[in-house]
Amino acid sequence: MRFLKSIRNLLGNYQLKSGIYHYERGEAGQAVEYLTKALQAPDTTEPDRRMAMYYLTQTYIAAAEKFEESGDTTKAVEAYRQALQIAPDYPDIQFRMGALCARFGLTLEAIESYRRAVESHPEYLEARVNLGFLLLKNGDKEEAARQFAAARDLSVQAIEGPYRKGREALARGAASEGEEWFREAFQRQPESFAFHYRRGLKALRDSHYEEAAEEFRRAIEFQPNFADVHNFLGVACGEQEIWPDSIAAFRRALEVNPDYLVARLNLACALSQGGEERAAAEELRSVLSAEPENQPALALLEGLSAPRRERSRVQQGESGD
Repeated sequence: MRFLKSIRNLLGNYQLKSGIYHYERGEAGQAVEYLTKALQAPDTTEPDRRMAMYYLTQTYIAAAEKFEESGDTTKAVEAYRQALQIAPDYPDIQFRMGALCARFGLTLEAIESYRRAVESHPEYLEARVNLGFLLLKNGDKEEAARQFAAARDLSVQAIEGPYRKGREALARGAASEGEEWFREAFQRQPESFAFHYRRGLKALRDSHYEEAAEEFRRAIEFQPNFADVHNFLGVACGEQEIWPDSIAAFRRALEVNPDYLVARLNLACALSQGGEERAAAEELRSVLSAEPENQPALALLEGLSAPRRERSRVQQGESGD
């Protein structure tokens, strides 16, 4: 779901492709098996290895969420721990584990998880605030005060930075850009963003693309400068073949993070599907300059050079998975 389906169909690594297929079907056991095999295979390319690590992490997160919903704390914590073995510097997993432990009264475990989230991402405002309250509850007033002081400074920065960029955008006459920065400065609501973002991800996994696009748009209202949510919006629109909206979303993701190769590859595919073949080829060359072994990019670029009769076959992929 991070990539357009037509890109996933171009993957040459069978284990990786099968793992993603089972992940999207919610079949965690099979997904873990295939993705682990992809990681262990000596001939797996570096781009495929990174993709396998991403989807394996997401598989464990999705499993943890299901265990949370069913009230099985032990299995949820174990699933998050498995995710952290793959991505130990992923602060959101530590944050989720902290929230889960706190919900079930495991205060010391929650404190430790929030601490690790803050160590991995010192600007994680919500983790610092939650950590501060738990420290107060545990009687550690001095450390709580330090966390709240850091949270205060981060809160000021969270407003001042985008506020300044908004003013600069208005000075250039860029009203739309200015509006986005002012929204981030004054209307940023992490809890509301997370609610709609996670609903969007679930709808995308369930192939409810129209619903997913709506949830991602609502998430963007609360946090407009987060590259991932724009990329997922582009995927949701692309799977509905609404190519102008898909292209715009991928381009916005790249404006936020120009090094986001996932969004650039998606953009190339969307441009190709939308008939902008020259622009698509330029984006693909950019991807290949960073990842020369990127199989979908190689296949798409070859397809753009092929006779038109063959092009649709290449774009759709060799498989119907």
